[in-house]
Amino acid sequence: LPHGAFDGAIANHLGAGRSFAAAAKFIASYCAAAGLVIAIWIAFPSVTLALFLIISMVHFGRGDASAKSGPAFMIQVLLHGGLPIFGIIYFQQSSVVPLFDALTNGASDLAILMSKIMVPFLGLMTGLYCLMAFRDASLRARFAEFILLAIAFAILPPLISFALYFCIIHTGRHMCRIWHVLASTPSPRGFYRQAAGFTLASWLVGGAAFLWLETGNLDAALLQVVFIGLAALTVPHMILVDGFFAKGQRHQTE
Repeated sequence: LPHGAFDGAIANHLGAGRSFAAAAKFIASYCAAAGLVIAIWIAFPSVTLALFLIISMVHFGRGDASAKSGPAFMIQVLLHGGLPIFGIIYFQQSSVVPLFDALTNGASDLAILMSKIMVPFLGLMTGLYCLMAFRDASLRARFAEFILLAIAFAILPPLISFALYFCIIHTGRHMCRIWHVLASTPSPRGFYRQAAGFTLASWLVGGAAFLWLETGNLDAALLQVVFIGLAALTVPHMILVDGFFAKGQRHQTE
């Protein structure tokens, strides 16, 4: 959860902390975007899950790509983002289908179909990635990571492998990248208190949602809280990090 808890600090870095009104506007916009995702998921669970898988692939890929631009960047976005999404579905389909059914009221067919379409394409891109890594030494470490993750996803249960990837690799890189920028600000300690507040708030909201959803099936309710909640927070998080924050960083380096 601390992965997105620093979004408030990022918003402050971008100017949301200059006044109470600006901070309130950011929080209201962030919560409104999250609430809209939840509402759309409830109305159209199958399509929303499929869209969530696509935007997660882009977000994960952008965060894990070591190349900055060009074909290498595009391939890394597709493969490093696609592997923890469609790779897990492909390797662990029998275990993933019940999870997706719990998230979509039994309508997991579209997500599974997307995986069947994406995996052959990702396989072809893997061959090209291998050739590029053979020629470019700067890509080899990340390519080796890609292969090791593929092995882990093929062996480990889907929730465990995804949790390891998300909490250690993706979140670790995100935190290092964000903290490198935010640590130079005058009051970095304030960001820790703010992150703790946002984390606690998300736990309280998640706990309330769990009590509301739980009607005898604890596993299904917990899955819905975690993954629908993750989807709800990913959309505003992506807009902030991959949109406004990334744009600001590019402007600073130009």
